[in-house]
Order: sequence, then C-alpha cells, then structure tokens
Amino acid sequence: MKDIDGIHEVLEALQPHWADIEADFERHNQRFLQLASVDHDAIGRVLRAHLIIESFLNTFLEAQLHLENIHAVKLSFFQKAKLLPTQGSSAAAVRPGILQVNAVRNKFGHRLDHQIEQHEISAVFEILHAARPGVRFSGPVEAIEAFSPVACAFLAVPPSNLQKLFIEAFSNLRSHDPYEDGA
Repeated sequence: MKDIDGIHEVLEALQPHWADIEADFERHNQRFLQLASVDHDAIGRVLRAHLIIESFLNTFLEAQLHLENIHAVKLSFFQKAKLLPTQGSSAAAVRPGILQVNAVRNKFGHRLDHQIEQHEISAVFEILHAARPGVRFSGPVEAIEAFSPVACAFLAVPPSNLQKLFIEAFSNLRSHDPYEDGA
C-alpha cells in the first residue's frame, strides 16, 4: 500500500501548466525565503523567557489556588497571568510585565519579523528600574531576558518562615493591567 495514491495522475494533469505553476511557486518561495532569513534569535530568546516565566507562574498558581495540577485545567498563559493578584502580593508587582511579555511572544507568533518597541514592554522596564537600578539594556530583548529572573523571583513561593514578611512588605502594592484602565 502506498502512502499517496494518484500522484502520477496529478502530475500528468498539471504538466501542460508547469511554467505557470513554477512561476507561482517561485513567488511563494521568495516569500518563504524572506521569512526564513529573519533573525530568529530574538524569537527564541523571548520564547525561552516566556516558557521559564510560565513554569514559575504554574508553581505560584498551584500554591495560591491549592491546585494539584494546573496543567489539567488547560489554561492559556494569558489566562494564568490574569489570575495573578493585582495587589498585596509580590506577584502583583510583575503581573503587568508578564502580560506584556506574553503579548510580545504572541506578536512573534503572527509576525516573524516583529520589532519590539520599548512602549510594548513599559512595565518590564518599570520593574527593572526598581529591581536593577542603573542597569541599562541594549534593547527590548535584553530587557525581557533580564525581567525573566526578576519575575520568577517575585513568583517564587517563599518558605513559610518568610511568608508573613512578604505579605506585610507587599500589602500596599497595587499593579495595573497594561491593557485595561486606559493604559
């Protein structure tokens, strides 16, 4: 048994139109080559940061929501990030940046040649300015990479002997959703 039946008949039917087919293929192939030649380093670096943040996000939500397996719920990254508290928690401080990193990752999912603008990750820069004062980043990708360990640290569930300290320290913190409240 063949995997594909009738391929020879298809080629015979198309043979009289082969020049037009090849010209059309070449047009599509040029587009493919253009997309394939885009520097994918930024995409990979943003995706890696996104995946690492998601791992810590899962652990945080499992602990806070008393879930045994957040994967069974099959929430998207965005849905998980929206479950993060907006106040009174270390997670609230990094929530807007996490949402922005996700938005950037999604833009790469739709446009391989997306160029990240600083305004797209304003919350990332805001938390980095507080967490790493004086540090400059050569571009948005480097800022996202630097934000990733900060976000993960703020999502890390502190041991029981430090939980009260964290609760008190973050009790008055409030973050705003970068896609709501007119932001």
